[in-house]
Amino acid sequence: MENISQTIFNELKKDLCENTQSTFIVSGGSSPVQIFKDLSAMQAKWSDINISLVDDRVVDINHDDSNEKLVNDLLIKDKAKDANFISICNQYNELISLKRPFGVMLLGMGEDGHFASLFPKLIETNPEYFDLESDAEIFFTEPMGDPCHRRASMNLSMILESKNIFLLVSSERKLEVLNKAKSDKSLPLYYLLNQNKVDIKIIKDF
Repeated sequence: MENISQTIFNELKKDLCENTQSTFIVSGGSSPVQIFKDLSAMQAKWSDINISLVDDRVVDINHDDSNEKLVNDLLIKDKAKDANFISICNQYNELISLKRPFGVMLLGMGEDGHFASLFPKLIETNPEYFDLESDAEIFFTEPMGDPCHRRASMNLSMILESKNIFLLVSSERKLEVLNKAKSDKSLPLYYLLNQNKVDIKIIKDF
């Protein structure tokens, strides 16, 4: 995991060398926890780095299911305590107005093939969320997923406005789903993997 964290850190530092600010977009859940801990111990000019989430559950920021809480507790601390956090739930206008492309995007995935809060049912109900020609957007959903809450999420078009996208695969089962998604249009990951705007770097951690 340390090598993964170092690779992400190196890309952030590289982007910061080329720009006055960089933006690091992360996912929540248990998969990136060790990466967050590693990065918080690494020395950088964190005050010039914006950190936000690709999606979150719309709950109180002190709720145990809040990805915002997770990031603040585990990443924005120690050497990274001066990073500028922007809430996707409560500061979405500020987030969507940030200069893009983002420096680094760290995505996770679910066993149902979802990433961010782009769940399978949305392929049918809201295909525009997966449309590469759609404007960059942050959308809010009805309660869904596990845990079941309303969600705030970037659409695929906004996600792809990133220089580096890392997709974290944390189990053999998820790897099987990932491989299936390369050709299965019923899985949200299909739309991430079958685009040619950004190279998706697959990270296996199991």
